[in-house]
This record gives sequence, C-alpha cells and structure tokens, in this order.
Amino acid sequence: MRLRTVAVTTALAALALGPAVHTPAQAGQQPALIRGEVCFWPEPNMMGPGGGWCYSGTGYTDVPDRIHDHAGSFESRSDDSVFAIDHPRWGGCVAREIRGRDYNMNWTANNDFGNKIDGVSHERGNCQAG
Repeated sequence: MRLRTVAVTTALAALALGPAVHTPAQAGQQPALIRGEVCFWPEPNMMGPGGGWCYSGTGYTDVPDRIHDHAGSFESRSDDSVFAIDHPRWGGCVAREIRGRDYNMNWTANNDFGNKIDGVSHERGNCQAG
C-alpha cells in the first residue's frame, strides 16, 4: 500500500509542476554558482515543444537547439542574476542580465533578447552589455 501511495503522490506532484522542464545532466558538472535555476521555454507563456530547459548556475552553458535563438519566455527561480549570452556574427559576445526572480512571458516580442540567446552564464565575463 505504501508503494502505491508514493507512486500516486509522485504522479500528482509531476502534474502540479506544469510543462516538462529539463535540466543539464548532473554527472561531472561543477558545483552550482547560483542558488536555484532560471528556466527558458521555446514559446511564449512557458510553453513549447520539448518543454522548458533550466540553467542551474554551472558556468557557461549552451542552450539546447529548441531554445537557441528562440526563447519565447523565461522565469528566474533564483535570487541571483544570470546572463543570457549571444555570440553575434561580427564576433565577441553580448550579455543580457536576467535578475533574480524576474520573468518574461513573451521574450521574443519587439525583437527582444529571446531571438538572440545562444547560452547562459552566471557571469557576464568579457561580453558587452546588451
């Protein structure tokens, strides 16, 4: 009976979390450099094929193909800032700060940074502010 209760509780918890959110594999990664995570979806309103993808503060990380140059929305589940990174054709990089607990339900509207994102980092590094 206990096993059935755990299975039902786990299933209900998964439904309450909403669309699928995938995080980078944990094996072999450096410790998190931020507390929490920042999640990105390929479509506005935290929707889209493949669900969301979350950055957990482990240095620079490329976003998955479904998010690359196409982050329709994001939500910070951290108190720390992270930086969305773009590597334009002319070289170098541009970084847009995402402040802790910030969100944007339509990050591609008005040609915003969601149309440019290549990766995410816990620091701006040598990138120009964007």
